[in-house]
Amino acid sequence: MDLKELLKERGIELEFIDDKNYDFRGLEGNAIITNNDYFTRNLLLNAGFEEFYTVSEASIERVEQLKKLVSGVIVGFGGGKAIDVSKKIAFDLNLDLISVPTAPSHDGLISKNCSLYNGKKRETIPTKYPKKVIIPLHLWKNSGNLKKAGICDLFSNLIALQDLSLAEKEGEQFSKVYKKLSFESVEKVLNSNNEKELAEALILSGLAMEETSRYCSGSEHEVERLLENKINDGKYLHGQLAGTGTLISAKVYEIYSDKLQNLRFDSENLFEDIKNKMKKKGILDFALEPLKDEKLKPEILKEVSKVRPERFTLWNVVDSKEVDWNRIVNGILK
Repeated sequence: MDLKELLKERGIELEFIDDKNYDFRGLEGNAIITNNDYFTRNLLLNAGFEEFYTVSEASIERVEQLKKLVSGVIVGFGGGKAIDVSKKIAFDLNLDLISVPTAPSHDGLISKNCSLYNGKKRETIPTKYPKKVIIPLHLWKNSGNLKKAGICDLFSNLIALQDLSLAEKEGEQFSKVYKKLSFESVEKVLNSNNEKELAEALILSGLAMEETSRYCSGSEHEVERLLENKINDGKYLHGQLAGTGTLISAKVYEIYSDKLQNLRFDSENLFEDIKNKMKKKGILDFALEPLKDEKLKPEILKEVSKVRPERFTLWNVVDSKEVDWNRIVNGILK
C-alpha cells in the first residue's frame, strides 16, 4: 500500500531529517512535552529551549496536570511516554499535534491511540493523528536497544494477526485493509536496510491501528503488560517485552497446535518462523533477555489470561492457569 497516499488521506505531513545540526528551534512557541530523562532534556536545552514539560510516567494523572498548563500546538518530543501523553492532551483539548520521536522504540509514532496508566492499570485509549511527524534519522542511527525494541514491537504483529484468526472463528470480523497494513509492516522491517525504511514500517503499523490496536496487539502484549508489572522496574523497554511476549505466545501456539488449527499461520511452525526472523534482524537475544531474569518465575505467567479478557486472544482459548510454564520457558531458551 502506498504510504504517501495513506498519509495524505489522513492529513499527516511526514518529514525526515538527517542532520545533526538540524535546528529544532522551529518548534518554539509550541507546548513541548518530553521525557524526563537526560537525553531528551539535554537535546532541548542545547537547542536553546528554556521551557518544556516533562513526563516520568504515561498516565491519565499527568495528562490532567498538563492540560491545565498548555495551549497552542502540542509537540510530543522524545519516546513513547511523552508522545502518548501528548496525543491524549491534543485530543482532549482539540489542539494540533506534532510528533518528534527521537528513537524508533515502538510502533505508536503516529497511531491514533495511546497507552496510559489509569491508576495501576494500563489502558489503550483513542486519540488523534498528528498533523506532522518529524523523524530525526541522525538520532535513530545511534539508538541501539531502542531500535531493537521497535523491531520487536513490529514482529508482535504476527501474533496479533494469529489471534485475530482465533477471534474470527468465534464470529468476529476484521478489516482486510488493516490486517494487510499490519502484515506489510512486518515484511517491510524484515527487508529494511536503513532507518528510513524502519520508520516506514513503524508508520504502517501505526496506521493499522486506526480503529483499534487489535491488529498489532494481542496475546503477546498481554504477556508484556504482565511482565512489566511483575519484573520490569524500568529495566526493560516496552518493545523488548513485546518481543518476549511474542516468543511466549508463539511457543504456546506450537505446544497447543493440535487445537489451534486452520489459522492464518501454521501454529506448529509459528515459533520457529518467528525465532528465525528475529535472528535475521539480530534481535533474538534481546527478546530473550527478560526470560533469563532471576525475577521471572515461570508461574508468574499463570495470570496472563486475566490481563485483558475482554479482548479475544490466545488466552481465551488456552487457560494460562493450566499451562506448564516451565516447559514453555525452557523450550524457548533451549
